[in-house]
Amino acid sequence: MVTVPSLASVYNEYALKSQFDTSIYLQNLFLYGYGAIFNFLAIVGTAIFKGPGSFDILQGHSRATMFLICNNAAQGILSSFFFKYADTILKKYSSSVATIFTGIASAALFGHTLTINFILGISIVFISMHQFFSPLAKIKDEGPSGIDMMHAQSHRFEVFVNANDKK
Repeated sequence: MVTVPSLASVYNEYALKSQFDTSIYLQNLFLYGYGAIFNFLAIVGTAIFKGPGSFDILQGHSRATMFLICNNAAQGILSSFFFKYADTILKKYSSSVATIFTGIASAALFGHTLTINFILGISIVFISMHQFFSPLAKIKDEGPSGIDMMHAQSHRFEVFVNANDKK
């Protein structure tokens, strides 16, 4: 459940960034166009096997579900912008924060209870975001390269050996 979505995210980021000169809208057309084609084929296949009465794809949908469909479509397009101009980690953080706000809004508006698991999950997300975006993490990443570290360690060893030789 973790491996396939992670690999898909990395592949989508690679696909969008490898063609950086191509318009994001054209890339979205290709990325989501295939999904639309396959969903349309599934609808037609269902209509063929179950009869034309099953072709009503809006049956049972209310305004709320239509709003959710539009919201998810917008989230998919926004994800493409994250993949192209940011990275997969930032996209996952934005999805996590959106889920947190949705849970809190659901509790405030509809009276759902927030479980201890949800509270622990919120804590883990915010601690992780703090560690990822912390200035100390950036300093550590910008530290000396491996070759510089090897040179510094060998220089320390030489100073240690020379100090012992003088004794």
